[in-house]
Amino acid sequence: MKRIAITALLMLAASCTSVNETRLLEERRAWWASPGHALEVSKLRPLERVPGRDAAPLPVSDALAPRLLAAAQGAIGAHRTAALLVWSQGALRLEHYGEGFGPGMLSAPASMPKPVLALAVGAAVDRGLIDIDAPVSRWIGEWAHDPRGAITLRQALQMRSGLHKVGAATRGGPGEAQMLGTRLEAQVLATPLDHAPGTRFDYNNTDNALAMLVLQRATGMRYARWLSRTVWQPLGAGDAFAWLDRPHGMARTFCCLLATPRDWVRVGRLIADHGAVGGAQVISRAWMDTMTAPSPTNSNYGLQIWRGSPHAATRSYGSGAAPPLPMGAPFRADDMLIFDGAVGQRVYVSPSRDLVIVRIGDFAADWVDSRLPNAILDVLDAH
Repeated sequence: MKRIAITALLMLAASCTSVNETRLLEERRAWWASPGHALEVSKLRPLERVPGRDAAPLPVSDALAPRLLAAAQGAIGAHRTAALLVWSQGALRLEHYGEGFGPGMLSAPASMPKPVLALAVGAAVDRGLIDIDAPVSRWIGEWAHDPRGAITLRQALQMRSGLHKVGAATRGGPGEAQMLGTRLEAQVLATPLDHAPGTRFDYNNTDNALAMLVLQRATGMRYARWLSRTVWQPLGAGDAFAWLDRPHGMARTFCCLLATPRDWVRVGRLIADHGAVGGAQVISRAWMDTMTAPSPTNSNYGLQIWRGSPHAATRSYGSGAAPPLPMGAPFRADDMLIFDGAVGQRVYVSPSRDLVIVRIGDFAADWVDSRLPNAILDVLDAH
């Protein structure tokens, strides 16, 4: 009975759609059904521009590129890879693109953008606009007299809000409404609690969406504008695009920030350089330490970013349909951080090794998480 009531509540929050919004949903269903939809960004609309700026090209040192590519292809296997880039020790060591893809092309790499939201929140914390240990009711007035209002932003960023998880995007269900629908804010605000806030880890897109709502209300800016001003332009990244639930609506920050592979390298370098770009601190080192520290209910998770240490045979996404992900051997760099997009969309970052690896391509159901970065490090360590 409780499950039926929750489903009905969430669907009601997402139900009031116009004819145009119904058309959007049908287009998105067709896009979602494609096995290579991470690369089919022309079908995503509406998009909101995240203005970037021209920057100096990334330095290149590609003497090891053939060896790195061979090692990476052996680790990835037969799965089609659209982009594979390796940054190490101050230069781009490998930049490889599959057929039909190139350096200026965009992708929608599933959950890979989640850490970008955490960086944008950090910029607001650094400016004194947000206290992540304050209850979200400070900004979510709709929950002022509601147990959900006691959730803290830290708990949401660590995926331990206790909010109900809607699950897979099955046709007509609340998971589809979250991923493909047009009323995301209403759905978030209608989401009930399943557990006391802070008590358990559960990888939940609603937590990310709640954090984005707090960020927008605390800064008084739309997400795309805030991200551009505080993170994207200081990085020297080119234009990116946020996917909105509907025209002038809410950005899906839990997925689908459209950016080029080189700009994902720039984001990874920001993490590797502890929040600095060219010696200038863009995000405070204190925030970077907070963002990458283990959370109380999952030592392999920080604030919207995965940690490769401590080693475990698998890592779990909590409740729901997603199976535990095989980790393989321990990471050769024990400070490895991971931007995890569904089954094989990845940014790997090791600050101690000045290492950033970006892989974008078809979904790989048999992905083993340490295999690619360890193969890359084997080559780098041998030379």
